[in-house]
Amino acid sequence: MAFKMRAIRDLAEVTYDDMVKFGQASAATYKRTASGTNVPRLFRVMEFADACHLAAPPEVLDRLRVESRPRDLHTLWANARMEERGTLRLGAPRARLIANWAECSLALKTLYERAGAPPLREVQELAGGPMHLPLSTLARIVNRQALPNDNQQLRAFLLGCRLRKEQLPEWDEAWSRLVGGRSVSI
Repeated sequence: MAFKMRAIRDLAEVTYDDMVKFGQASAATYKRTASGTNVPRLFRVMEFADACHLAAPPEVLDRLRVESRPRDLHTLWANARMEERGTLRLGAPRARLIANWAECSLALKTLYERAGAPPLREVQELAGGPMHLPLSTLARIVNRQALPNDNQQLRAFLLGCRLRKEQLPEWDEAWSRLVGGRSVSI
């Protein structure tokens, strides 16, 4: 992650002081973001890239856009977080292959980790807020102590983990298979 951050800044041909003029953080914060000491928060990574874009000379912008696509940065960040947390090798079945509640729990945990294990409040916000996914329930789901109470809560969790909306029907089918018309008691 740090290597990529430094490469983006080098490509942009900017200093940390240049970035401060166009960004929302201090030079020290940008230096920490690119230091490699730990994996920075996702919003800091995006803020770093944005500051480089805004401060860069026009002749490097096209190449800079290719080298710092938000989706690529998010994937790199999520992998760095998984490595930092020791969950890089975590694997789970695809939703269409989930056969039981244990596999469902593992798959949900894996989705959370592949999203970069963001702060729970961030997941909750992306899920639509506390009415859709209470923080205590969310914590129990990511710690594999519970499952969502219903399909609506499952969908909220999936959206909170940045799953694309076109992937939701596959999860709806998995949930229907597992519930089999009965309520879930965990």
